[in-house]
Amino acid sequence: MDVNIYAIDELPDEKFIHLIDNRESFTLTNITHMKKTVLKIESLIEAKGLKCRVYTKGRSATVAAAAIPVSPTVIGGWLSGIAIGVHNLATYDPDYEIGKNRLSKELNVEYKK
Repeated sequence: MDVNIYAIDELPDEKFIHLIDNRESFTLTNITHMKKTVLKIESLIEAKGLKCRVYTKGRSATVAAAAIPVSPTVIGGWLSGIAIGVHNLATYDPDYEIGKNRLSKELNVEYKK
């Protein structure tokens, strides 16, 4: 699947709306205000009557901590796994998934259906 990559400062709202209307997946780069950008994309998606799930990329790595025997990370890994499962149930069958990657300052917006 081809995913277009855009710098956040080169996309006006009309372009976001066009991408969502056409059910396209895309990646945004150079994000300085992650929370503000996520809220903006989420509201544009929901304004079209679509559902979305927001998650942090790499979150499943915290679950892997449960595999380390006899370690305090076991409890953290189990709790993370439970939280991820509850979140996935609460946002069941989304039209879009919004993956935040704070380290690379990227936001992956993927159409799922």
